Amino acid sequence: MFSRMTAIAAFALATTGAAYAAGPEPIVVEAPVAVAPPVAPFWAGAYAGVQLGYAYSDFDFDDAIDGDNDGDDLIGGIHFGYLWDVGSGWYVGPEFQYDFTDVEIRDADTGDTISFDEIARLKLVVGYELGNGLAYGSGGIAYSALDDAGDVFDGFDGSDTNYVVGFGYDYRVGDNWTIGGEYQYHDFDDLNVNTLHLKAAYRF
Repeated sequence: MFSRMTAIAAFALATTGAAYAAGPEPIVVEAPVAVAPPVAPFWAGAYAGVQLGYAYSDFDFDDAIDGDNDGDDLIGGIHFGYLWDVGSGWYVGPEFQYDFTDVEIRDADTGDTISFDEIARLKLVVGYELGNGLAYGSGGIAYSALDDAGDVFDGFDGSDTNYVVGFGYDYRVGDNWTIGGEYQYHDFDDLNVNTLHLKAAYRF
């Protein structure tokens, strides 16, 4: 009886010693999973670029000038703006454009000319993301300057400010670059200007 109890005690002691010798089971710590930051919408933010195109002007000066009162020429300049992401694929923001041109008409009787030299626009752009591009409409105010207009119109300083409306489409061609096209109509009372631009912009 005594020898049997001694054997059981020895077995229990040996088992306990082996367990302590092996040590406690290691605690497995899972490595943290890196979470990528959210990607900002491509069209949101600041941008700047250049444009080049065609301008067609209709001068309503029939009472003052004899001859063809329409003119056309190349037009080009710079633009910059900023768009905010307002959700569901829509973007809204301001844009400023400045163009140089040289649209000219001539008085057949006197030889005097009027030259439409520049146009500046400050407008609101509202766009919707379509695939890899942005379709948009715009509207705002535009300023025009006519060179030598005082030779034809007494007391007219050759400048006017009125409204502009338009629409266009920009297409993404890289991580930061876009190209696009835009049509705009300008109303300056006696001068109506239609412009068609090809545009390239860098988005910051």
